[in-house]
Amino acid sequence: MSVGLALGRGESLDQALGGKLSVAEGVASAPAVTALAARLDVEVPICEAVAAVLAGRARPGRGDRALLARPLRSERED
Repeated sequence: MSVGLALGRGESLDQALGGKLSVAEGVASAPAVTALAARLDVEVPICEAVAAVLAGRARPGRGDRALLARPLRSERED
């Protein structure tokens, strides 16, 4: 959570991670999850948004509209 808050304040990822004593799991797992999801053809829009912010391809707080604009549909496979 602290990394996300720091990014939201405008700090770079390096600044957000600097001096941390704890592990920020999402920094490593978000890109890994999105890569696996792409190979398996699974949609993970929230994780993709997080990975884009971490990679510097998106700014924090900009992806919420795109996520909310997605069409509603069932996520169950029957």
